[in-house]
Amino acid sequence: MKKTFGLLLVCLAVCFPVQSAFGFDFEFDYHGSLGKGKHERYVPPISNPLFNETPYITTEVRPLFIHNTIPDSFLTGGGHINVYAIELRMALNERLGLIASKDGYVDADFNGVLPDEEGFANISLGLKYAVWNKPQKDEIVTVGFEFELPSGDLDAGAISIQGQGGGLVDLFVSGAKNIGRLGLEANTGFNVALEDEDTSMWHWAVHFDYALTPKFFPVLEFNGFDTIDDSNRTPVGFEGVDLVNFGATNAGTVVTYGIGFRYQFTDHIQAGAGWETSISGREDIFGDRANVDLVYSF
Repeated sequence: MKKTFGLLLVCLAVCFPVQSAFGFDFEFDYHGSLGKGKHERYVPPISNPLFNETPYITTEVRPLFIHNTIPDSFLTGGGHINVYAIELRMALNERLGLIASKDGYVDADFNGVLPDEEGFANISLGLKYAVWNKPQKDEIVTVGFEFELPSGDLDAGAISIQGQGGGLVDLFVSGAKNIGRLGLEANTGFNVALEDEDTSMWHWAVHFDYALTPKFFPVLEFNGFDTIDDSNRTPVGFEGVDLVNFGATNAGTVVTYGIGFRYQFTDHIQAGAGWETSISGREDIFGDRANVDLVYSF
């Protein structure tokens, strides 16, 4: 947490002089793209919290918990991975925001082959900018990037799964459109390793929500993870998808779907819960997954 807040402050200190130098209007607005006269509906995705970044510019704190069951077909014969994390976002104005979507503590319990392990995940920091922002049409499109520092300390025996290589850079675009009670969001991007020790992948996500009541939103989501450049670190044919990076020499494609709901307690507090599983021919580390979060937006 201290490292993440420190990086947020550094990026904030750099952003304002850079924007001023190029003549951009940097009138600070921590409400971002939400609020009176702006976008009023905000139902962020539940699954794939690392890569499925919402297009809305927000200031929020989002504690989350992930329980990932490892399939029996995996190298370890099953097990599970628990993740405890806090995502941070800060709106600088209506279009520009800071994001820190990865940090936290990972507890991995394997049924065999690999020893149980726990430790800190890598941390990340980035920016996103709404290139198309039309609240009157309920439309927004955002581009962004996020740098994942190799700061973690998680090893599964001789296999390092966090803290290796030169880090990764995620380049993404996301968009949202509301049609009556139906909310649509989509995200796609490339998570590119800066050194050959990590695996690079293309990821995509689609999110549907429906306002069953003004506060209750059932959610349906699909996520895909496709390796575009294998690593040279670990001679295996599987990857950690969005949780960890094994640096596999022969990984592939994993596609998942998830169902859940969001409930908005107030204009600033909402919670989400969902269940997710793989629907592709391969699972890698992805069996069943439970996702739970709490979103406090300012």
